[in-house]
Amino acid sequence: MSSLKLEGSEDAADSSPSGFGVAPMMSEPPVVRLRRELELVIDVARAVNSSLDLDELFPNLMLRTTQLMRVERATLWLKDETRGVLTSKWSHGVGSVAREILLTEGVLGWVARQGHLANLSDPANDPRFDARVDEQPGRPTRSMICAPVRDKAGRVIGIVECVNKKTRSFDAEDELLMSCICVQCAVALENGALYASLCDKNQALSVAETNLRVVNAELEVLYAVEQHIASADDVSGLIASVLERVVQLSQAEAAAVLLARESGGQVFSRLRSQGLPSREIDPREVQRRLTAARFPVRRTSPGSSEARVTQPLESELLVQVPELKGASSFTAPLTDGRTQIGLLQVIHAGSRPEGQDEAMLAQLALVASQLGRGIVLHRDRDAGERAQRLAILGSSVGGILHDMRTPLTAVGGYIELMATEDSPSVRKEYAARVERALEHMESMTQEVLAFAKGQREVLIRKVYLDKFIAEVRDMLVSELSRFGVKLEIVPTYDGLARFDENKLKRVLWNLARNAGEAMGQGGTFRWTITHTDDQLIFECADTGPGIPKAMEGRLFESFATHGKASGTGLGLAMAKKIVDAHCGRISVSSAPGQGATFRIEIPS
Repeated sequence: MSSLKLEGSEDAADSSPSGFGVAPMMSEPPVVRLRRELELVIDVARAVNSSLDLDELFPNLMLRTTQLMRVERATLWLKDETRGVLTSKWSHGVGSVAREILLTEGVLGWVARQGHLANLSDPANDPRFDARVDEQPGRPTRSMICAPVRDKAGRVIGIVECVNKKTRSFDAEDELLMSCICVQCAVALENGALYASLCDKNQALSVAETNLRVVNAELEVLYAVEQHIASADDVSGLIASVLERVVQLSQAEAAAVLLARESGGQVFSRLRSQGLPSREIDPREVQRRLTAARFPVRRTSPGSSEARVTQPLESELLVQVPELKGASSFTAPLTDGRTQIGLLQVIHAGSRPEGQDEAMLAQLALVASQLGRGIVLHRDRDAGERAQRLAILGSSVGGILHDMRTPLTAVGGYIELMATEDSPSVRKEYAARVERALEHMESMTQEVLAFAKGQREVLIRKVYLDKFIAEVRDMLVSELSRFGVKLEIVPTYDGLARFDENKLKRVLWNLARNAGEAMGQGGTFRWTITHTDDQLIFECADTGPGIPKAMEGRLFESFATHGKASGTGLGLAMAKKIVDAHCGRISVSSAPGQGATFRIEIPS
C-alpha cells in the first residue's frame, strides 16, 4: 500500500511538531480546510477500492482517518457477538496497542449495544466513559468520538474510534466525516469477507478436485483389476497384469505379490519398466511376512522422522530396487474372504505429498481385496457364487464410470466459467452447482465401494419430494440441454415418501440421458409424479423414435445396447437393480415413432 500514501503520511506526520503533518486548523481558511478534507475522503474511498486484503488495507485507512479527523489515534474495533467482546483489530497513532474489551464496558460497549454515535467533549464527566477500558494507560482522553460500522442488514459489526482532537472538540462536521469513514469501513469489510469467502470456495474446489482425482484413480484401478481378472487365463497372468497396472497408476518404483502355497510361497514382482521372474521362498519366511502384514501398513527407512521399524527396510521388501533412497513401502494382505493367502506390496522412492499415504493404503487395500478374490476365482472355477459376485462388482464399476462422465463434464465447465466470472453471486451459484455435482458423484462412488465390500442394500429414508424434485430438475436440465431437449415436470404429488434418494436420482438421470440420446436434437422429456395409497409412481416419457425391435425383451439386461457408439448397456440394467432393491417395479411401453414411457412403482 506504499503507493497509496499521500502528503501527510506517517513519515510526514512524525516530522511536524504536533506529529500529524498538518497545520493547526485555526490557520486554515474554511475553503482550504474543506478541500483538504474532501481530498482525504476521496483518498479513503480510493484506498478501499485498491485492495481486498484487510490486513493491508485497514492500517492505511486508520492512518487516513487520523489525518482526516486530526486526532492522536484512530482505531477500528470488530464486534464478536459470540464471545461478547470488541477487539481493536487495526489502529494507528499514539498509544496504538492490541486490546480486547467486553461489550458491556465503557463508551465503546455503549455504541456497540445502542448502535448510535457517541461524541464526548468531556469524557471524564460522561457516565458512559470508563477510564479502565476507554483510556490508554498514561494517555489521558480529552475528547473522543465513536461511530458504529453496520453491515447491509443494519447490524453493528464494528466501531471506529477517534481519540483526542488536536485543536478543539468534535463537532457536527466531524460526526458527518465519521459517518463517511464508517460507510467506507463497512464496504471494505464486506468486500474482504466476500473475497475471503471466494478464496475459501476456491480452496474447497481445489480440495474437491484433488479428492475427485484420488477417487477416480481408485475407480480406474478397480476397473482395471476387474478387467484383468475377467481376461486373465491363469493366476500368474492375472498377477503380472495387475502389478503392471498398479505400478503405472500409482507411479511406484516397484510392486510385488507374495502368494502363499502349501509348500512355501511364490513372489511375483515388477519394477517400473519391466517384469521380473517369479521366485520361491521357504514356509517360515512366508509365515513371518504374512504375520507382519495382517493389516495395511506403511514402513519407511530407519533414520527418517517417520520411520516405524528399526530393522533395515530392505529386509522387508519383496523386490530390491537399485539405488533406492528414502524409500517407503505400502503392504496390504490378500485374502480369500476368510483367510490370508498372501500380500500385495508397493514401493515408492522419496517423500510423498502430505495426506497421500493414507489414501495410498486405502487404495492398495481395495486392490488387494479385489486381487485376492480374483486369485480365488481362478483357483476354484467351480465357485459359482464367487464368480457371480465378481460379475456384479465388474458391472457396478463400469456403471459408475459410465454415469460419472456427465457430472465430470459439468464440473469442468462450471470451474472454467468461474475462472472468468467477475460477479460474486454468479460465482457462488456456480460453486453451489459444482458442489451438488460432486455430492452426486460422491454418492455414486460410495455405491461402487459398497459393492466392492459386498454391500448391496439401499438406504431407505424419509424424503421431501418438493426438495427432491427441485434437485433432480437442476440435474436433468443440465443433462438434457446437451441434446436440446425440453424438460417438463408434472408433480401431481410433492409430499413425503420413503426411498433411497441418491439411487433414484441415478435412475432418473439414466432415463433422461437415454431419452436425450434417442431423440438426438430436440424433443420433450416429461417426468410425472403421482401417488396412490401405498405406491409412489414415476413416469418418464419422451418423444423419441421408440424402443428398437432388436431391444425388445432385453432392455434391462447388462451390456445390452443398440445404436450407440459409446453405449455400455449398463444404464437401464443399473436402474432395474436399484428399483428391484426398493422392492419396486420398472416397466416400459413404446410404439414406433411415438417415443417410450418408463413407469417406476415403489412402495411409499
